[in-house]
Order: sequence, then C-alpha cells, then structure tokens
Amino acid sequence: MKPAAQPVVSHRATLLALSLVAVVAVGLYVNTLGNDFTNWDDGMIYSNYRIRSLDGDTLRKIFTYWRGSTYQPVRELSYAIDFHFWRLNPLGYHISNILFYVLTCVMVFFTMRTLSSHLREGIQGSSHFRTALLGSLVFAVHPVHVEAVTWLAARKEVLQGFFFFTAFYLYLRGRETEGLHTRIYFVLSLLSILLATLSKPSAVVFPGVILVYELARSQGRWVDFVKKRWLFLALSICISLLFTFILVQVMWDAGGVKPYRGGTFWTNFLMSFFAFVHNIKLLVGTINYSASYAIDVPKPLFGLRTLWILGITFLFFAMSFWSFRRRRVVFFSFLFFFVTLLPYLNIVPTSTILADRYLFIASFSYCFLLGVGFDRLCEFRLTKFSEGFPKLLAMTLFLFLLVGYSLMTIRQNTIWQNSLTLWADTVEKSPRSNTANALMGVVCMDLGMDQEAAKYLERAVEILPYDYQSRNNLGIVYGRSGEPEKALREFAVAMRLRPDDDTIKINLSVFYQRQEEYENAERVLKHLIAKNPSQANLYFRLGLVYRDMGRNEAALSELLKARDLAPRIINVYEELGNIYLSRFHDIEKAKFYYSQGVEAIPNTNPRSEQLRWIVHDLEIHR
Repeated sequence: MKPAAQPVVSHRATLLALSLVAVVAVGLYVNTLGNDFTNWDDGMIYSNYRIRSLDGDTLRKIFTYWRGSTYQPVRELSYAIDFHFWRLNPLGYHISNILFYVLTCVMVFFTMRTLSSHLREGIQGSSHFRTALLGSLVFAVHPVHVEAVTWLAARKEVLQGFFFFTAFYLYLRGRETEGLHTRIYFVLSLLSILLATLSKPSAVVFPGVILVYELARSQGRWVDFVKKRWLFLALSICISLLFTFILVQVMWDAGGVKPYRGGTFWTNFLMSFFAFVHNIKLLVGTINYSASYAIDVPKPLFGLRTLWILGITFLFFAMSFWSFRRRRVVFFSFLFFFVTLLPYLNIVPTSTILADRYLFIASFSYCFLLGVGFDRLCEFRLTKFSEGFPKLLAMTLFLFLLVGYSLMTIRQNTIWQNSLTLWADTVEKSPRSNTANALMGVVCMDLGMDQEAAKYLERAVEILPYDYQSRNNLGIVYGRSGEPEKALREFAVAMRLRPDDDTIKINLSVFYQRQEEYENAERVLKHLIAKNPSQANLYFRLGLVYRDMGRNEAALSELLKARDLAPRIINVYEELGNIYLSRFHDIEKAKFYYSQGVEAIPNTNPRSEQLRWIVHDLEIHR
C-alpha cells in the first residue's frame, strides 16, 4: 500500500507548535504546584511504604500482584522515583504529573497529524498540521482533564495517556512502512501499550481502537490488512486478554465489583446507557466540574426519560454508521470515543459510574473533531464575504473556546488545593454523591468535627448501603461521640460486608480500648496476630492495650516485638520511652528509646525533633 502523504511542514514549525502546546499546558497547571495531598492520595502515596525505596526488593514488590490492591506498577514506580527525590513534598509529585501531561499532549499532536493525513487524503499538508495544532491545544486546556492532572493519585491517567497515544502513533507509522522499519515500529508499539496497561488496565481496549482505525482507513479492504499484520494484532489481543483477566481479578478481590444497580442485569445494563449519555454531556456541555457525580436515575427505570436516553444513544450510533462511507474522520472519532469509554460504562457494576478521569483518553476524539472542524472552516469559501473572513471567524471561535476552557481549568485547579476545599465543593455540587459525602466525612473526622462527620457519613451509607468504609468510619465516630451501641452496630455491618478487612477489626479493638473493655480489645488483636504474625502494627496496638490495663511488662514485650518487625516506626520508640519514664521512672532506659526513635527517622521530621528535645530536657534535669 502506498504511504499516505505526510504534512509538508518544516521541522521548525513543528517544534514551535509543540513548544506552544507545552507552554499552554504548563501555564494552565502551574497554580497546582502549591496544592497539598488530599485524603484521596493517602493510600497510594502518603501511607504507601512500597514507594519508600528503589532497591531490588521494593521493585519486586511493586511489580508483584497483591490480593486486594490495584495492580498499576508503572504508576507506583513513578511514585517511588518521586519519593526518592522529594520525600513527601507534594510539589515534586505535581511537577511529575504536569510533565507526563505535557508529554501526553505532545503525543496527541503527533497522533492527530498522522490521523488527519491518513483519514483525509487529498488535503494539503498544512491542513493536517493546523488540525493537529488546534486539536492538541483544545486537549491541553480542556477542564475535564483537571482531575487526571491535579489529583496526584490519578497519575495513572497521564501515564496511560502518554503510553497509549505513543503506542497508537507508532502503530500508525508502522502501518505505512515495510520491512525492518515496520517491525521496529510495531515492537515499540507493543511495548508502549504494555506500559500503558501497567499504568492503568483500561488500556486493554487498544486492539478495539486499532480495529476501528482499520475500518475507517481501509473500509472494505481491512480484512486483507488483518491477514497481513496478524502477528501484531494477535500479540496486542493477548496482552489485552491477559490484563482484562487481571483487571477483573483485582476488582473482585478489592471489592470493586458491586451488586447490580436496580437489582437485575437488565436494569444495570440500562444504567450503562445513562452513563454513556452523561459522559457525552460531561465532555461537551458541562461548565461546573466535580470530583464526584450522582446520576439522577428515574424510578421506575422504564419510562419516558429512559426512552430519551436510549434515543440519544441510538442517534449516536446511527450517525457513526452513516458516516462510515461518507466521513471517515467522524466514523473513527465516534467509535474511538465509544471503545475507549467502554470499560467505564458499568456493564460490570462498580462504585463509580461517572468521573472526569474516565474521559481522559476518550476526549481525544472530541478534540480531534474540533481540530478538523476549525481547519475546514479556515478553508471555507463564501462568495458574499472576503477570502479571509472564514479564517478570521474560525480563529475567533477557537480562541473563545480556548480561553473559556482555560479559565474553567484554572478555577478547577484551585478546588483541588486540599481535602477540605475539594470535598466541600464536591458535596455542594453533588449532594447525592456517596463518594463526596464519605470523604467529606473523613475530612471532618480528621478535624475532630465528629458531629459533622456523622452527618456526612450517614448520608453516604443512605445513598450506598454497602459502603463498608463509611460504616467503619461511622463506628469510629460513634465510639468517640459516646454512642457505643451505634458504634458496635456499624462495625458489625462493616465486618459482614467486608469480612477480610483487618482494618475494621483493628478499629473495633481501639473502640473496645476506649470503652475500657480491655479483654475484648485483647481478644480481637490476638485473633489478628494469629492470622498475621508479621504485622508490627498489631503488636503495637496490643502493647497499648496492655499499657492501659497496667500490665507494663506485657506492654513492653509487645512493643519490642513491633520494634523488631518495623525498626523505623517512631511511635514504638516513643511509647517504650514513655512507659520506662512514667511507669518505671527509669530515665536512662527512656532516653535510650527516645534516642533510638530520633535515629529511626530523618532529622527533619517534626516527631524526631520533638523526641530530641525530650532527650535534651532529661539530660538537663537528670
């Protein structure tokens, strides 16, 4: 097959275009550099001890699948690299997110330019260049990407985006070459899609994107191409099937697969149509973005509004198939959007139906169509107007859209400043969102506002009764608020919903300890230790129980076990020093353990500095 004509544009113009895209992307997100971690980042970064080192053992753990956790090792490796240079300073993590977003936008430019030249044959090269520049600029500024760039735990999106579009671009280039060059392009494409899938498993849709492209590019001749490139397609499908299996396994083990919405497969299937239409609205017709959304579903589900949603979906696919022979760009863009959104349509029910980050890859099609549309308007000729009028109109509309999206993006970045600003905004915009209420409840718990926390957490479990994490948190809040019966009830429900979650049982033991029911707390912890004898935190918690019981020797014994298992945890040394100082009045032993605590963690840590002053005071008053 004869290669499609490439854009005849100088390398200098391409470099200037890429520089413009990069400057715009960085400029829009520079106001995120002062943002803090949010409580959505805790599990992935702040409390993730697998990222604290880059030695061989840590790398092995990062690339090993652990039951009950997500399997996104490339994302976790990127956090480990960040931690090596920045420790827990969020500035470095934000810089990395912005860097990967810029790289994604660069690959979007190259992919759009190549796609335009392949799907719009017979058009001059400058048109393909303009399409790519305008489309990639829209991609760079679109506010639906804020969550993927600003939320640090969403690093998976920008990593997947960079590798996904790199893989697609390499495929497009390899398809138009022969011999050794083809093999090199295809091998690099397979490597890129593997890295994309290891960043986020939803990249398993890549073979579907290739099929959509081949249908648009070759139309009636695509079967011949499949026969010619069967090895590449077979390998990409194998990668897809393998990681689809891993994705389902991860979701199942982590409790990510939820009951059917509405109670049956068919009601849940209808919900997928609602999710699809709401995603279109989120991409094209939304001005107030949020960290969480609640889709308003009519009850009963079968009604006029459902028919309206089905009608919009039918129209979408009717336009797709109508454009198959007439507008290849439209056909490709519509089906690209559908294929890349497919993992997020809740055909397999999950807790989150709608999210900005789900559109990160899919939004490419919308931006590509806008790039093509503005380019065609620039070339349009009107007899009643001057030759330059359509170009002026196109650039005016484009700049209006670009400025509008940019202002929305900058504003949305400030909402992600910290946990309080994020969830206060989200609850205001989506008061019926389980996620918003659950995490606003956690923020209130951290601030000691237990009455407010209970209000949000109660609303969260009202919306989603099987939210075991909110029930666990309610147990903590009720226990701290002097409502033991309510606390025990919530802990019991949480354990029934999630019987293998030891965190709930640990919180139950803390509740018993607060209620001075020490035997119950001891019983729970000993049961957990028998199941997990290598968990230092369990011995630490048991040591605190024995301390409160006045069993000082037993407390010291358990704390020393915790120290041996986790020698770099400062809390253990602090409690050992406290017991020797307050219970045994042994100043030398207390100084010894306080000093070990100082050595256990970096000197810049506030806790380390506090222990240093305690040792200093003991020296003075000895």
